[in-house]
Formats: sequence, C-alpha cells, structure tokens
Amino acid sequence: MKCFFMVVAVLFTVEIAAQITSFSISFSCVPSHENGFSPSKVEVISHAGTFKITEHSESGKTQSFLLLGETLGSVNQFTFFGTQVALTGPMPKLLEENPNNSKLIIDSGEREIAGMRCISCGENNWCSPSLGPPPAGWPGTNMPLEANIKYGDTSYRVLATSVTTLTDNDFRRSGEYANAFKINKGRTVVDARGFVELFQLSPPTDVIRY
Repeated sequence: MKCFFMVVAVLFTVEIAAQITSFSISFSCVPSHENGFSPSKVEVISHAGTFKITEHSESGKTQSFLLLGETLGSVNQFTFFGTQVALTGPMPKLLEENPNNSKLIIDSGEREIAGMRCISCGENNWCSPSLGPPPAGWPGTNMPLEANIKYGDTSYRVLATSVTTLTDNDFRRSGEYANAFKINKGRTVVDARGFVELFQLSPPTDVIRY
C-alpha cells in the first residue's frame, strides 16, 4: 500500500511539472524616474521555472540575465570596458511580498494586454493572469503583463507588447530556443571574486550592471 501511494505522489508531481507553460514575452519600458538606467525593451523567456531576461538599451546594447534556479544560480551577461563578461553567482534575493500586494483592487476590472486578459492587483497595480512563477525579484506571485520593476535607485514600468506560448520542442536541440539558457560563446566566465581580480576593482556590493 505504501508503494501505491508513493507512485501516485510521483505521478502527481510529474503532472504538475508538465503543466508549467513556457512563454516568450516582449515588454516595452517606461522610466519611473528621470535618473538612472532604464531599458527601452525587455524580453523574457520562461521554461520549467527558469528565465532569461534580456534588456535592450536605446543605443543597441543588450544585457541578459539567466535565472537557472537555486542549484545552478544565475548568470549576468554584459559588456564591461569592451570585455564580454558572464558573471556567475547565486539567484537574486526574492523581494518580500507585502500581504496587501496580493489583494485585488476593488473595481479595477479586467484589462486586455497583448491579447491576454488580466486583472490589476495590489498597491503597484501590476496586471497578471496566471503565467506561472515570476522571475526572482519581480513583484507579485505570478509573472505579470504589466509591473513596476525596481532595481536600486532605478525603477521602471514594463508593459507586455507580445506573448508567445512555447512548447518543449522549442527548447530541444533543433528548436528555436535550444541555446536560450546557455552562456553566450566568447564570454569570459567569472564569479564575483574573479570579476574583481580581472578588472582590479573594489569588491562589488551588488550584481553589476552596465
């Protein structure tokens, strides 16, 4: 009887994991402050609880974040003084969610963003259907179609412009996103200590951004 319950539990866990839908989402960005860096566009690829977030600046520069989970950690890919760097480290710390943020705003009603219906929630009015877990540090308990993103002194609002549902085939060897969660070729891979030694810098206090 114990074996029977164990098999049922395993099958139930596998079924839940298989229900996690993958997405490719493009966001436009609006700065909340005049000061500080704010991307002009953000692209998010999600698959089985992992994320790739690519920020595009108006000058054409890009910076991407691979959020690979607690075991593999995260990778910040950027260019620093002409050197293409892949900075490895732990996952970003999750923002503590205010219990009030998860409450629906009365009379907010449904909205349609990028062809999907969502409801504005919480004091930040982030708009979310159920798109699975959010990237680490993003507001709310679901990946939003609209949200306020805060990073240090910089904050900006993202608004989804397109949402594409992906399948496992897209991430297989011959799929369009087969290399989405791999470090780009030609990058110098370092951890925080190696980054400091490479560029002879003072130790960083946070994830380094260009």
